[in-house]
Amino acid sequence: MNGISEKIYLRLTMPAEDAPVSDQRRILLALQLLGYDRVTVPLSVLQSLYPLCRNADFDITVTLVHREDDWVLVRVEAGDTTRQHYGLAVDYGSTTVLMRMIDMNSGAVIHEAKAVNGQVAYGTDILTRITYTMEDPARREDLQKATVRTFEALLAELTEQTGIEAASLPVMVLSGNTAMIHFLLKLDAWTVFASPYAPVTMDPGFFWGRELGMDFAGMVYVIPAASNYIGGDIISGLLKLELHKQETPSLFFDIGTNGELVIGCKEWMMAGAGAAGPALEGYISRFGMRAADGAVDSVSIRGEDLTFTTVGGKKPVGICGSGIIDLLAQMRLEGWIDIAGRLNEKASSRILWLEEEGQYAAVYATAEEAAEGQPLFFTQQDILQYLDTKAAAVTMVECLLETAGVEAGELQKLYLSGAFPAHSDLESAITIGMFPDVPRERYRVLSNTSLEGASLLLLDHSRLREAKELAENLYCVQFASVPDFLVRMHAAKFIPHTDMERFPTVQSKLDRNR
Repeated sequence: MNGISEKIYLRLTMPAEDAPVSDQRRILLALQLLGYDRVTVPLSVLQSLYPLCRNADFDITVTLVHREDDWVLVRVEAGDTTRQHYGLAVDYGSTTVLMRMIDMNSGAVIHEAKAVNGQVAYGTDILTRITYTMEDPARREDLQKATVRTFEALLAELTEQTGIEAASLPVMVLSGNTAMIHFLLKLDAWTVFASPYAPVTMDPGFFWGRELGMDFAGMVYVIPAASNYIGGDIISGLLKLELHKQETPSLFFDIGTNGELVIGCKEWMMAGAGAAGPALEGYISRFGMRAADGAVDSVSIRGEDLTFTTVGGKKPVGICGSGIIDLLAQMRLEGWIDIAGRLNEKASSRILWLEEEGQYAAVYATAEEAAEGQPLFFTQQDILQYLDTKAAAVTMVECLLETAGVEAGELQKLYLSGAFPAHSDLESAITIGMFPDVPRERYRVLSNTSLEGASLLLLDHSRLREAKELAENLYCVQFASVPDFLVRMHAAKFIPHTDMERFPTVQSKLDRNR
């Protein structure tokens, strides 16, 4: 292993009158002989050396954390503790935070913990949280403390599940978008969203856990961002996918609260980002929800008949993103909606006029089927709003491909990352025009490239420089500056698109169902 932290066992001679070398110097000389030339010793570690080293007869283990230009000595322990060496990788998402404990000797994942980000209490989306802090700059403390509480809860869970004191580990590699990092560091995140889109920092580097107000004894490395919208989570994903090492262009599309995408190969890389996630996860609908127990997660329609499955096999209480994708795709193929997403009330008895709503709706769970005894439906307005969001995501891909001079059919691989694509049916997503209609074997769906990339960096400190170079050299496109972006979006609001030649397999299905 070439980890970002290393544990080294040293057996040194005790100080003597004829060799009154200081404890610090004695350790540094031994490390220098092993090739560790630039080692920084913080005051807290210096204060721990006496009497620890002498009580252990200088039979000690030192733990080092590798920064780009030096090593930091973060801990000294009595005896040989090199077999007990663990680190943490974190995906610091705006909605969910995942923390993974990894054995630094073997690379094995020991345990993984997940929690809702405590910042959700101040807004489900990032812009709401930024607005909250703008009303009073002191409120940045609220968001930072909410983050700390979330992290400490995850550290406690890892400790409970593994018996290893997670808060005492030497290093944490953290991957998150640019705004989230500003929240963590109590910086003004308005700089991320406001012109000229120059954040306070895009490469914060290393901090002690206690500097961040966290009960964590080690160092925290924050993966650098490429721009205000292309954050460290995307750089982390690129470390995992290695688009920058491939001969021909590939696409990386990460769909979370926002949608970020990268196109490129070893010769060039290009990226862009925009809003996508909340609607795609189901929140546009009255009964929309995340993929929790009772969420309708798949839908099948044959003629007038509709069947569904739910998360956990429970009676339905709402519908999540994957269920919506299936519902729209199936309704289009079976004639319940037309190319513009308009409901056809003659297609099924499940399409009803709702007096209270003043519009048609498709009932995907009847009152008898639903958990709370009332019908669950997706309205005409829900459909149109969903298509607006779908169109934005599709147009981002289209504009980036055109800017790069690449056709969708030329892409070697299409990597989809995030909970939304990981739990959605790819065929349904292509049917509604969410993703390009290319051979399916080119698609690779991954649940969390951000966490995977952070784990790789944790285990290989040589990738610190690679992450920095990716962040510095990635060309970022501002979609707001694309002159015909809104015109393109309008064309993409249809199912799957106004230009059916782009979706030959969908056209074939529609033809068969006529």
